[in-house]
Amino acid sequence: MAARDSALDESLLTPCGEYCGFCPHLNKERTPFCTGCDSQKGQPFHGTCKVYFCAKEHAVEHCGLCTEFPCDLFIGQYDPRQGQRSALTRAGLLAYRKKAGPGRFVEMTKKLSDEETKNP
Repeated sequence: MAARDSALDESLLTPCGEYCGFCPHLNKERTPFCTGCDSQKGQPFHGTCKVYFCAKEHAVEHCGLCTEFPCDLFIGQYDPRQGQRSALTRAGLLAYRKKAGPGRFVEMTKKLSDEETKNP
């Protein structure tokens, strides 16, 4: 879990509000292994990410900067294991990222990730 304690790697920020640096697939704790959303060009192991391509089409770094945010595409994209609530959490995190910047966003994401680990 070295990535959890490492410095911010902006290449691991995603348009959808995740931070790949905390992902067990990137950290080789879970297979299949992944190299991150941006390095995979929106084609992670689980398939094409429509949100990634939508952000590129709208020429925004992340969905929180889009004039259409939050849209049905964004809200409809979530991990079925976590439920749609995870999309709403990401929406809040992206609003925070827009205001506080990427460093504080990653700090908050880590805090939430640590809380989930303690209270599954």
